[in-house]
Amino acid sequence: MFHTEICDLLGIRYPILQGAMQGAGGPDLVAATSEAGGLGILPTFGGTEEALYGDIEAARKLTDKPVAVNITPMGRAFTESRAKICVEMEVPIVTTGRADPGEAAVGTMKDAGIIVIPVIPTVEHALRVQAEGVDAVIASGNEAGGHVGGVATLPLVPQVVDALDIPVLAAGGIGDGRGFLAMLALGAVGVQLGTVLVATKEAAVNEWYRNAVLGMSATDTIVSAVLTGATVRCIATPEIRAYEDARMSGASKEELKRLRQIARQNYGHSDKTDKGKRDQGTAGQVAGMITEIKSTAQIIEEMIQDAAALSADLAALARASAIAAE
Repeated sequence: MFHTEICDLLGIRYPILQGAMQGAGGPDLVAATSEAGGLGILPTFGGTEEALYGDIEAARKLTDKPVAVNITPMGRAFTESRAKICVEMEVPIVTTGRADPGEAAVGTMKDAGIIVIPVIPTVEHALRVQAEGVDAVIASGNEAGGHVGGVATLPLVPQVVDALDIPVLAAGGIGDGRGFLAMLALGAVGVQLGTVLVATKEAAVNEWYRNAVLGMSATDTIVSAVLTGATVRCIATPEIRAYEDARMSGASKEELKRLRQIARQNYGHSDKTDKGKRDQGTAGQVAGMITEIKSTAQIIEEMIQDAAALSADLAALARASAIAAE
């Protein structure tokens, strides 16, 4: 059911990848995704080399299914050091964040037999990484949580599909079987999920973060550069709104620096033991669809089953339309 070429390439049951969310995508979520038939992906952003070694080992103790690593291009030294770790640890699949990983890092991983799949925000970026020799891309629209570009998923995916000769997955705004099926209709061979997996039992977030996603509407996110220096769609907390309001009103550099420090204080360091602590966390617009905590396996199975039922309904509608037209 919904077996595509990406399933064969990655050795997974369903064409569903788990986005590498810093502060949420720990070994438990990664292993749960892989066990459920998708591909779990460990984050590296904000982590040390030692932490990456530990996370890979921890995830492998929880599942014998494929486990991937995401490398966020944060400069040549960071990217290439994490690529070397992935080679050393024989990681089979690596995704890369919204920047060009560079031919050196891609070449190192490809020479070691690693499958490389960058996340891209534009057709131009997609063409560039295809030329570097990557195996597939994830076209991620502006609706997504985390680092974002300026193009929405709906127009981005078909344009990337038409431009490339390699498989294209879709990300951004996908929260159920309807979104999954829509991305396949646009030509994608699979999807990457992010925000919808924050509200799971396995996500490495505290109660504030998880409950914040449960209680959000689609308008409760904001795109700001305050957290990382690049545009990030995140939860519109009072701290981030204060920074953006000050920036728009022409506040001084000193005032913006002060507000930036406040906003960044707890970013990406969710403490599950501190249940009430408010973190600055990323979230996509799909948060408005999330109303209950589920297991990762339940989300994936429901997505596949709902997409199958909807696909059957659409096929029946097409047949009825054809008969009516005779």
